[in-house]
Amino acid sequence: MSVILLGLGRYVEEIVEVVSAISDVVLVERDEARLRAFLEKAPVANLRALPGSATDVGLWKEVDLEAAEAVISFLSVEATLDVARLLRKALGYRGKIVHVSKARPDPQAVRELDLEVVSIPEVLGAILRNLLQGQGIVRYPVGIGLRKGEVVEVLITESSPAVYARLRELRQPGARVALVYREGSPILPRADFRVQPGDRLLVVGDPRGVEIFVGAVIRGEPTFPRRFGSVGALCRAEDEEALYLKERLKVRDWVEACEDPKGVAEVGVFLARDRDWVRRAFQEGYPFPSFHLRGTHPYRSILVSANTEALSPLLASAMDLARIFGSEVHVLFVSRVEAFMPPEEKELLENLKVLVERARKTSGLEVHLIRKEGNPVRETLRLLKGKFNLLALGYTPGRRTAFFRPYVPQLLAQASPVSTLLVPEVNLER
Repeated sequence: MSVILLGLGRYVEEIVEVVSAISDVVLVERDEARLRAFLEKAPVANLRALPGSATDVGLWKEVDLEAAEAVISFLSVEATLDVARLLRKALGYRGKIVHVSKARPDPQAVRELDLEVVSIPEVLGAILRNLLQGQGIVRYPVGIGLRKGEVVEVLITESSPAVYARLRELRQPGARVALVYREGSPILPRADFRVQPGDRLLVVGDPRGVEIFVGAVIRGEPTFPRRFGSVGALCRAEDEEALYLKERLKVRDWVEACEDPKGVAEVGVFLARDRDWVRRAFQEGYPFPSFHLRGTHPYRSILVSANTEALSPLLASAMDLARIFGSEVHVLFVSRVEAFMPPEEKELLENLKVLVERARKTSGLEVHLIRKEGNPVRETLRLLKGKFNLLALGYTPGRRTAFFRPYVPQLLAQASPVSTLLVPEVNLER
């Protein structure tokens, strides 16, 4: 088997050294004097020099094309296309043809002739981007996919906001972690996979989604409400508090949606003032967060109720809001008297301690854990009086309170004296 190199470009000496280690090399160059000088400078045992023009049909009669794995051209774009037409259409060559150039040939010709293009500016651009922007933490691949940022490798450091988080806590539309490298081994991760320092995450998806994911795990940039959707919806919420939110929440557009916010495509957040919307959020199972406005902005202090089964998206959203609004966060867990706490409550409390400590260290935010004993609804409402501006609740769409099955998030949302955020537990891998 062999590789055929066309033209003595400025990188050919290095290419010959690499290729000759794995295959025989045929070097085609029309300038015989230049070819002799090259052979004297870099003699290679398994290199065959072939003087002549690559566009000459007679030259190719001296080459065993059936044994050629690839033809790599360092010629001009026009000359490379001429050679490719000759090889494909006249000689029936079906192997790989690679064009190395400063300029990209016509895309249609590339498709018709089945060319692989290696653009030196693109390769150098990716390398420089890694050095300057990635700084060793984010790496963009060379020669993979569309090369538009849809594939990125991220190194998780001790200071990363994502360290020790589960992947389901980091998820968002348009991006997903396809592979994790840990201690030299690749891992196909599940949603409950916990990220550790030193892990390298291979992130794939829409370039914009990947960019948002990288910003979140490296710099702690807020992704709320974009991980739920790109559009903001509202219903007759045009007062000062709504304006406060609209100025700070990054969405593509705001639309009026009083009839059915679920009918609006790509909704990421919904604003409403009428308390009836609380009931509708639970009853209709909104798959997006909703703010229920009570006029208690600015949100300097946020109370997060940990008495919910939808804790992961709730905590992630609360941390984002703290960055957006410059708030302090208090996570409240109301449990039974310690002597009667079941094992699952004790485990949850220990996990909350770890989560709060991690959030404090990695985000630099004021994050505190409060534990109370007693009735979750009564203790939460008692704590809200006069101290907090926003109550954040997590819930499972479709669950709602009933006489014999009281649902704490809904009861709190209905009785809250302050503005309330409802964050649903939904599958964002769409």
